[in-house]
Amino acid sequence: MRYSDYLNAVSFHHKTVSYNVLAPKIDPSAPKVDKRLDITLQQSLALIGPYCYTRIMDQVKAVVPLAAYLILFQILILRHPIDSALMLGGGLVAVIVGLAIFMEGLNTGLMPFGTIIGDNLPKKASMTVVLIIIGMLGVGVTFAEPAIGALQAFGSSVDVNSAPYLYELLNNWTLPLVLMVGAGVGLAAILGTVRFVRGWSLKPMIYCALVPVMILTGYAWLDPNLRSVLGLAWDCGAVTTGPVTVPLVLSLGIGSPMQRARGNPRSLVLGS
Repeated sequence: MRYSDYLNAVSFHHKTVSYNVLAPKIDPSAPKVDKRLDITLQQSLALIGPYCYTRIMDQVKAVVPLAAYLILFQILILRHPIDSALMLGGGLVAVIVGLAIFMEGLNTGLMPFGTIIGDNLPKKASMTVVLIIIGMLGVGVTFAEPAIGALQAFGSSVDVNSAPYLYELLNNWTLPLVLMVGAGVGLAAILGTVRFVRGWSLKPMIYCALVPVMILTGYAWLDPNLRSVLGLAWDCGAVTTGPVTVPLVLSLGIGSPMQRARGNPRSLVLGS
């Protein structure tokens, strides 16, 4: 017995449907006519069930631990009971199903565009044009990020008296705020692509970005008026690492590095 057969036997659980059951019997004397496969509902569920189960479980593993942590924190630390538990449970189920459908649509509908552009654009355009397009797409995907919409919706709950700057940014300066966040994503995408192409080291870029941010954070913390904006500033960086921006920007940035890596494979080392 082969070791690969043993692994397949103990590691993979799948259902098989015979093609002879699905396909109609062919009469040699009858004229050739293309017919659709006659698949029953039970056979359809047997085919798509394992695929959907895998996608749902991926989101369950991501959502359930976070929800459990929040529930335990509210009960044990805040000493506050769980209100509307049935509604919360239904909401979590909706989140899991919605994320599974969203990620499936993202993988099959949006990421292929980014991969095709990233693979073919460097072959047909100069590096300057490639960087401009990557920067523009970095700005565009920011508006499609779900977390940006949640950040905008949070503005109505801010008290104008306790946090006037935060209220002003989230209510009256929403569009400029999103544009600035998108500009940061576009600039980061451009620098990441240039870093791969030029073979720059990653550590100096991290230090050059982190040091000014820490200095600005300390300055804002010392100012009582700006202290309320610190959370928003760091959250704006966190929302750009969501399920839309990261896959699309990565797929866009793969083309140019892979073209260069054919001559120098070491250029793809992330920690160099």
